Amino acid sequence: MSDECPDCENFKAEGSAFCGACGRPLAGKMSGKRDHGFVGMILLIVCSFVILILAFELLTIFVNSLDVFDFLSDKASGFILIVPFPQRIFSLEGAVLQTYWIIVIAIISSCAAYALYRFFGAFLSSGDAPKHDAAENTAVFWISVSLSAMMLISFAVVFIMALFGYEATVPSFGDKTEQMFLLADAAVWEEVITRLLYIGVPMTLISLAVTGKKESLKCLFGGFGMSTAAAVFIIISGAIFGLAHYPGWEDQAWKVLTAAIMGIFLGYIFVRFGLYATILLHFINNYLSSFDWMGIGGFGIVVSLCLIAAGLAALYYILVRISESKELIDTLPIFRNRYTENR
Repeated sequence: MSDECPDCENFKAEGSAFCGACGRPLAGKMSGKRDHGFVGMILLIVCSFVILILAFELLTIFVNSLDVFDFLSDKASGFILIVPFPQRIFSLEGAVLQTYWIIVIAIISSCAAYALYRFFGAFLSSGDAPKHDAAENTAVFWISVSLSAMMLISFAVVFIMALFGYEATVPSFGDKTEQMFLLADAAVWEEVITRLLYIGVPMTLISLAVTGKKESLKCLFGGFGMSTAAAVFIIISGAIFGLAHYPGWEDQAWKVLTAAIMGIFLGYIFVRFGLYATILLHFINNYLSSFDWMGIGGFGIVVSLCLIAAGLAALYYILVRISESKELIDTLPIFRNRYTENR
């Protein structure tokens, strides 16, 4: 009997060199898959860079957590649903809001710890195989690729707007302490009300109807694998995510475009890896202001420029992967839930 984990065959069928669940090398990967070589090594360096950014952002949130905690003592915060525009459903204030802040920090920290555990675990399981192949099926790798690609796309949109005489402005979200709370809260809550609600819930209902298995409930938190149905919900959730940013960004249409693109990246990562990965990507993106908050804004500019430059390799890699996956896309199942497969 094979000692492969239940997900090994699924990742092998997708043409992966390594299992995205246990990290072991997979024999017999898709023969048409190219060796990403130099670009893969660049993206592995980008992963290391993003891990350092994440470490700094976590340091920022921990160092300032008590200041935010005190700030929230006499504040209230509304929580929204997007239907398709933001609608407030309830508010928290005082001690309850402070408790929520502690929960947000715990969630983000747990997501980071789990993602890093899976990333370094893939390295330990890779043996003599290329390290960039081992990293390729981890959330950290795709978070790094997605973040770099999103930074480049956002820069390109703003640059094109400037060429036509339009200025992209950023609305005020309060002082440093308020921003820390709002942006960390958004990384968690917005993922729940977009990815979980608009992808996880419908995929769970479909899986329950198709399979009737209790494992279908795992779909709520993503990681069930790509299918035609999942792709449709990714696009829907991305569009809703983009539209939701229109009123909050002083009715700037450019933000709808960039947020929708970000929503599609987040949707793909949700489907492939799960909610923990989308929360982490959202947090890293939102907390890039950490360098300003910690008094080293100049270094933050350098970090942003490096990510924009890395976006060239990231977009190239994404396009190559799409071209390599043409056969898989043509045969993409209408519905898939890897949690109920091999059972």
